[in-house]
Amino acid sequence: MQVNNLLAFSRFFRCIKAMGTFAQVTNPITGQNTWQVHGDEYDYHQEVANAGFGDMLHDSERNEKYFSALKKTIAKMHKAGREVHVLDIGTGTGILSMMALQAGANTVTACEAFLPMANCAERIFAVNGVADRVHLIKKRSTDIAIGVDMPRKANLLVTEILDTELIGEGAISIYNHAHEELLTDDALCIPARANCYAQVAQSPLAAQWNTLKILANLDGDVLLQPPTEVLQCSGEATLHDVQLSQLPTNEFRPVTQPVQIFQFDFQRKETRDKKREQVVRVKAIQAGAAELVFYWWNIEMDDDGEILLSCAPYWAHPELKQLGADQTGQRPLANTVPWRDHWMQAIYYIPKPLQLSTAGKEFWLVCNHDEYSLWFDAYIEAPLKPVRRHTCTCDLHMTYSRSRIGQLNQAKRNKAYLRQLEQTITKDSHVLVLGDGCLLGIATAKMEAVSVICHEPHRFSRRLLTSITKKNQLNNVKFIDRLEQLGETELKALTHIVAEPYFLNAILPWDNFYFGTLLLKIQQQLNLSVVITPCVARIFALPVHFLDLHKIRTPVGNCEGFDLTLFDKMVEHSVELAQSKVEAQPLWEYPSRALSQPQEILCVNFKDFSAEQRQEGSFTLPGNSEQCNGVALWVDWQLNANDTSAKSTVSSGPVEPIEIGKFVKWDMFVRQGVHFTRPESRSKHVDWSTEFKPLLGQLNFNFTLRNNIKIE
Repeated sequence: MQVNNLLAFSRFFRCIKAMGTFAQVTNPITGQNTWQVHGDEYDYHQEVANAGFGDMLHDSERNEKYFSALKKTIAKMHKAGREVHVLDIGTGTGILSMMALQAGANTVTACEAFLPMANCAERIFAVNGVADRVHLIKKRSTDIAIGVDMPRKANLLVTEILDTELIGEGAISIYNHAHEELLTDDALCIPARANCYAQVAQSPLAAQWNTLKILANLDGDVLLQPPTEVLQCSGEATLHDVQLSQLPTNEFRPVTQPVQIFQFDFQRKETRDKKREQVVRVKAIQAGAAELVFYWWNIEMDDDGEILLSCAPYWAHPELKQLGADQTGQRPLANTVPWRDHWMQAIYYIPKPLQLSTAGKEFWLVCNHDEYSLWFDAYIEAPLKPVRRHTCTCDLHMTYSRSRIGQLNQAKRNKAYLRQLEQTITKDSHVLVLGDGCLLGIATAKMEAVSVICHEPHRFSRRLLTSITKKNQLNNVKFIDRLEQLGETELKALTHIVAEPYFLNAILPWDNFYFGTLLLKIQQQLNLSVVITPCVARIFALPVHFLDLHKIRTPVGNCEGFDLTLFDKMVEHSVELAQSKVEAQPLWEYPSRALSQPQEILCVNFKDFSAEQRQEGSFTLPGNSEQCNGVALWVDWQLNANDTSAKSTVSSGPVEPIEIGKFVKWDMFVRQGVHFTRPESRSKHVDWSTEFKPLLGQLNFNFTLRNNIKIE
């Protein structure tokens, strides 16, 4: 019998291996793990789809300045009587190698370790007629050996291995190895140098992304106080990458002017330090609190530092006047600087905010970097010993995302929930709380509920909430990690079921429909009178015109005169195989104009969650509207079954009424869904359909652009 079982398993394994990779996937709506067979190339299709190569190629400033630096540097080297042998590390599509050839390089060697991308570059070289002039090495630069992979050392390095932090992709080690093994002693580099900048600021809004505030009721009485370990925690040192130009100027106060904190000399032959500390004396330009650091960098593309590319937010951009003069007035001032998503800006949170009572007050900003990241701190007196990288010790920062922490502090959202709970919770209430980190549900224990049972399966989240209940002396709160732990008597006694709803594995807003799946598990044992909050979820859709975000999915076609259509086809194929039709994006960072009023495309009643639905409809766009290049989607949660007003609704979408042709103001503490369209021309209609099969965890959307009248 054992032999037969082994033979059967062996045949099964060979079958699966022939088909591809057998992978376990969790459905966020059902919470069930399922096994799916993916082709052997599935992982790299995901990587291609999410890599952001297209975004870089749509960054015209980046492309133009790399090309200009190559032309200038190669011409200067030729004028000095030098041959130019170029090494392009991380060639990607091969665009920089082709630029180097067109600029007059004698030889070009390109390396690319990501095999699908390397194969694509090989085909792109052939299409552009340079296959015999570029030596392509399909491996990491740190694995290249002179005399084996390259006939000689290069004397000009061109590469783009930078990220938002500058060094997060391993740039320090890659440059060090290149100078030690692959470049001549007199080699030049493009870019030549990078300069890093920091600006200390105060922002109650941004601070909401980093700490837990007191939760008070509608009368201002304290319901929940953060535990001591949260208040004393230094937080996480990791960056919070954002489009800083989109942070409203009335939501932060600059405490200092921007200051240069580090320079990375990529051309220097000597080894670049993998770890440095810079203690900078700075002066407050106004009274306030040193709560956080805004960070960005610029790169000097050429040796003379004449060709500069800056990632600064618009208010600190060195070329804002020149860039603004080129605009037509269709863009807000914040969007006059070049848009890019591959290089953003970052916020770093200072462990203990420093109070500065007067303008002119001097203090010390401590700036550190290691091989891959940065961290910051601030002191009135210069520290006597190096400042160590801080880490979370309270579970809050290590468990929840920045946006979730901000959501926990969101006054308008909390007020809507508290209004509903205060109206319905009584001294006879027995409450079941479903969701991860549902503080509002726990707060019912302070509203005189007899008992509160909190379903909290995640260990770190449960540990944090346990510390909150102890701090606030909530003796009527009980934690469970499985609904099966509830007995029939406890379930029959329930009067309220409360959710925010939020689950740690949710990515898209409707992934939190897992709340409905949990309800189905216990529905037959509940009293019919049980109050469910929220009771209804509505998904809304809105056709929009993005100023820039659509570029991450827009074909490149021709870039600086080079044909990259093969790259477009590769990305399109990977997106079809590895990505949903709708992806999650924080839309407050990416301005978009509304092209219509929103429409409800699905309504889910949690008391009847298992019902399958199919809906369809159409948007008619104004004749003079801009091109529709995306559809935004979000969820509105109705808290009271008898009240559909805004006061009883918590939305993950717009925070102000929609005006057609105007920019949409989005909720800053959640990601919305986005479907990117492929318009061939200015469309007059957007047809949509929605299909929901809750027991299978299937929620499918389809959007089609149309110009003609629909014939039924």
